[in-house]
Amino acid sequence: MWKVLVENVNVSFANVLKSVLEQNGIEVLVRASKLFDPVIFGQGGLVDLLVPEEKYEQARSLMKEAQEHGEENTTA
Repeated sequence: MWKVLVENVNVSFANVLKSVLEQNGIEVLVRASKLFDPVIFGQGGLVDLLVPEEKYEQARSLMKEAQEHGEENTTA
């Protein structure tokens, strides 16, 4: 069963997070957000990331680390 890790994020952030999760052995499912229709708004709309339920806590922890690391790099 899949569980939503994060909703309504831009494609750039989603791709970075997906890469981090996959490097740590976590499968990721990316689906178009229900807020925007990519056909109407073009490529780069908002997406949701889902992970296997049993990997959810590990994925949340990795996402938090990635976000903190990103903030450190922008303030340095």
